[in-house]
Amino acid sequence: MGVSVLPGDYEREALDYAVDLLSRLVSIPTVSPAGDHYEEAASLLAGELESLGARVRVERVPSDYQARRCRHASSAPRFIVLARLGGGRRTLHFNGHYDVVPGGPGWTVTEPFKPVVREGRLYGRGACDMKGGIAAVLGALKLAQLRGDEPVHTVDVALVPDEEIGGECGTGYLVEALLERPPDYVVIPEPSGLSNPWNGHKGLLWVRVRVRGRTSHASMPWLGRNAFLEASRLALELHRILASTLAGRYTRYRVDPPEAGRPTFTLGGEASVPGGGKANQVPGEFQFTIDRRLIPEETVEQARREVEAALLWASTSLGGIDYEVEVINSGDPAANDPGELYQALRRAAAGAGVELGEPLICPGGLDMHYYTTKGSKALAYGPTCETAHAPDEYVSIDELSKLIKTFHALAFDPATWRQS
Repeated sequence: MGVSVLPGDYEREALDYAVDLLSRLVSIPTVSPAGDHYEEAASLLAGELESLGARVRVERVPSDYQARRCRHASSAPRFIVLARLGGGRRTLHFNGHYDVVPGGPGWTVTEPFKPVVREGRLYGRGACDMKGGIAAVLGALKLAQLRGDEPVHTVDVALVPDEEIGGECGTGYLVEALLERPPDYVVIPEPSGLSNPWNGHKGLLWVRVRVRGRTSHASMPWLGRNAFLEASRLALELHRILASTLAGRYTRYRVDPPEAGRPTFTLGGEASVPGGGKANQVPGEFQFTIDRRLIPEETVEQARREVEAALLWASTSLGGIDYEVEVINSGDPAANDPGELYQALRRAAAGAGVELGEPLICPGGLDMHYYTTKGSKALAYGPTCETAHAPDEYVSIDELSKLIKTFHALAFDPATWRQS
């Protein structure tokens, strides 16, 4: 007489599978922009998806496209993993990025790329941002395989590089060159926290300002013109102008905390003498950066024009400071009404014991704009992550379990898509 298998046994097996997969993924240092281990991660993920019954292909981003379009990528090759299950009329598309930021100093629990499980958490760089989300998606496919479930819609899984540097060689190339048509529904398991999905995100504009003076020996400063002091004057006046320009703007979309509803700017995240300075030298050049974050109602072009106009006004009002400006990075904001996708996700989460609140705008940047500009309904939804990009990054294994159940119900339970 055989031993019956309870649903809880399947769920535990799927969770164990996801934790093991996540440990192996975290062990691969897929740091962007270097990309030295991208092929290793793509090969692992492709093999796992094939073992889960998906039709899989791995696409390398063409080197000429990479050189021409991917502004911040190294010359190392970029790989995109595409997998498909089922053949429904509509498509539910999961997107996850496997690149991570550098490990950095300050870790106390383990080293960045040596994952460890302790007190219900898995620690390691990328554990929550966002290899944990990828593991939850594959864990949901594992649960479906164990149960013999069929997808409600066609289920696509796209695993991409370079989100941390703008996504041009990841989701950007995927949407532009690899997808036959935009997906109907997109879920990006970024670490939003289980309470509120994100239905959009802020945009960004990074600018470098280089101020020119005249170099001289520090013992004879009257022969030079100190570019550091000129840049300091320019930055203070620029701060005043931009603060006044942006003071009255606030997004109409839901945000948390309230401060996230305003456009922001940060001066001097990077500040230096180009080529390196010396204590006994009057700096003839000095540069600083501007990080401008856009609410969904703004555009990158609008923000660029405003920054350039503010710089010109600041320079003129100070007697004509000599400077040049360069855009070094940009990304569009996004916002959409996810409609039936949100309702289905809410029902799926309820089945995992999670009460879903209304969607919010993410205060950072995501790859979502690549989809929403094509008309896809999109949400980002993943684990809580207070340690993203920080030392001792971790993901809660309990939350990983709830995500597996939620994504499984979303993709394989017809009841989650019933009309209200």
